[in-house]
Amino acid sequence: MSELRLENVFGVSKDQVLSYVEREEVDGLFAEALQSDKQIVVYGASKQGKTSLVDKHLPYKQNIVVSLTPKFTLTDIYKSVLRSSGIDIETMSQKSMCTSNQAAVEANLQAKVPTLLDSGVSGSLQQVNSETETKSIKSIDLNLELPNDIAFVLNKIHSKKIIVLENFHYLKEEVQKEFAYDLRSFQELGVRFIILGVWREKNRLIQFNGDLLDRIFEIPVEPWEKEDFKKVAQIGSEKLNISIANDFLDQLIDDAFDSIGVVQELLKSVCEKSSIKNRQTKQVEIVDIKILEQAKSEKVHSYGSRHLRALEAIAEGRKNAKNTKSDDLKTMPLYLPYYTVKAFLDFDFNEVVAGIKRSKLESKIKSFHHRRDDVRASDMSNLLYNFATLQSEKQIKPPIFDFDKTTQMLRVIDSTFYFFLRNSDKNEILGTIPNPTIN
Repeated sequence: MSELRLENVFGVSKDQVLSYVEREEVDGLFAEALQSDKQIVVYGASKQGKTSLVDKHLPYKQNIVVSLTPKFTLTDIYKSVLRSSGIDIETMSQKSMCTSNQAAVEANLQAKVPTLLDSGVSGSLQQVNSETETKSIKSIDLNLELPNDIAFVLNKIHSKKIIVLENFHYLKEEVQKEFAYDLRSFQELGVRFIILGVWREKNRLIQFNGDLLDRIFEIPVEPWEKEDFKKVAQIGSEKLNISIANDFLDQLIDDAFDSIGVVQELLKSVCEKSSIKNRQTKQVEIVDIKILEQAKSEKVHSYGSRHLRALEAIAEGRKNAKNTKSDDLKTMPLYLPYYTVKAFLDFDFNEVVAGIKRSKLESKIKSFHHRRDDVRASDMSNLLYNFATLQSEKQIKPPIFDFDKTTQMLRVIDSTFYFFLRNSDKNEILGTIPNPTIN
């Protein structure tokens, strides 16, 4: 048996850590969802346990997992699903449909498993004979844009695997909308998806397609309660044969500001600073609060480097020919991305936690904007509706902000950002961000 190491117990990892805690209101709901025939959406801020939840109850290695990026189209998703199912895709021909504004791709799928397809299937199925190939291989004409075709192939190979789509929030909004309509069809066709997304408002996919109402199970992974964090520390401590003083643990949890990711990282860091790298032969007690302060300072610096770069990138906005310098404030561009960051940092911390209403954000921006009378509602709409795209273009992964069109609310969706913001000087942060109105 291999030695139990610290990284197996505490910290944020792609693998399941041994300090995982089951929460009835979350794990119980997910287990219930798995017993239904509905599609499942797991959502919440980043590093709040979405992947761990799914992997705990539905091992990734036993199902189909597609990690999405902003470059994915709908057909890219379906190609990945089919290839992960052991199906080779070969494009034999391509033609444009005159009655549609999209191109339809006809491709032959070759399934290399002998018993993959029925011998009695007719229609577009054709027997492939080969003197050198002893396996029975069939090809199927497939339109990768149609969920019926995708479901047909998956059902033919008797695939019972559930498809997990990670980082759904990275997809462009139009792709998310297209998939929301296909998801309704997949539900009727018996193909199940689990969608993981970084947002905090419910009914995200239902906003795109009202027919999904009562057809999907939505599971928020937040909030985390203080007792949940204590259970994580207790389970991990037992694994490592350590004990953490109650006042020490209370302070650690308060400092983490409701983020399981930060709790895990702080627990790992204090263990490292206490020279605990594996299971201890004799129980070790962690009591020195100075160790926590060191760990916290280290994590603020670690998170701060990323978040400062992200805020600078957002404030910079999209560079184009119109954003030319000018000495006259009246003719300068609006620089709304910069003013949005400035306004956000000017809000009280508790207001940030609750989410910023668009109307309050707009008023704050106008209060110190160099062309306040020229900031129109349409300008704000263009900025906020494309906030996700801007962050994607700036390679901010995971995104820090999400604007919900239904509630007209700007929210923080990176749980580590709260920790960073709470433990930093906001004026100092703003001072590091170049002001585009100053030459």
